[in-house]
Amino acid sequence: MFKCIALLRRRPDLSSEAFVDYYENRHAVLIRRLLPDIADYRRNYVDREGAYIFPGAAPMDFDVVTELRFADRAAYDRFAAMAAEPDIARQIAEDEENLFDRNATRMFVVEERTGAPAGGQDMLAAMRDERDIVRALSRFARILDNKQWDRLGEVFAQDIGFDYGTGQEERGMAALTHNMRRYLDKCGGTQHLIGSLLVDVEGDRATSRAYVQARHQRVDDAAGPIFDSNGEYIDQWERQPEGWRIVRRDVIWAAHAGDPGILHAGTDQLG
Repeated sequence: MFKCIALLRRRPDLSSEAFVDYYENRHAVLIRRLLPDIADYRRNYVDREGAYIFPGAAPMDFDVVTELRFADRAAYDRFAAMAAEPDIARQIAEDEENLFDRNATRMFVVEERTGAPAGGQDMLAAMRDERDIVRALSRFARILDNKQWDRLGEVFAQDIGFDYGTGQEERGMAALTHNMRRYLDKCGGTQHLIGSLLVDVEGDRATSRAYVQARHQRVDDAAGPIFDSNGEYIDQWERQPEGWRIVRRDVIWAAHAGDPGILHAGTDQLG
């Protein structure tokens, strides 16, 4: 995970209660809507009365510590680019004027380390790895359904090897992208549902098995015939500098139903 922290001071004319209410029910909702790449968004409000203040400590000049977590550096870079877009930046700035003393805002990237009890660190690391892999599979489903082919590299290694259920071995991002687009570009709306996940992590390698149900509609015919494919993704993962990536995918198709003509093809090699 990639993490940022912001130290934020409320406007002096706002009470603590009004500050928290506006942040939780207005500003946080706006940020979530405008900047969807934030994976985890936490607000830690300073308790000035109930907390023990260490003798000699500098006075606190902020009212909330906000934490923003991202799946990886690429997600953070997308967040930063979107936040800089003129219309989005304007909406955020205008709403911040209702809430913060903006001149006091401090925001920075941090490297997070945990002090887990002895023997617990490996388990926590494995849980984080499993979560990252599960989220990557969910991201893959959305990439397919939104036909965002330039984002396949967020899930797959560039030298990905795969067999999409045909017995034909293929390799490379170009071949994988072609395999996806040759069918999904020709149909209308799709929805890929991924579930019943099993993830086993061993160091910098992992294996996942996930059921997939893919529904395909005809172009411009939302109420018309559909074509469903049901099967299983068997993926081999590798921890790379940019995060977990699939280096090998094998697909087992269990059933197909509906009109395969929606894909202008047969019932093999489906996304």
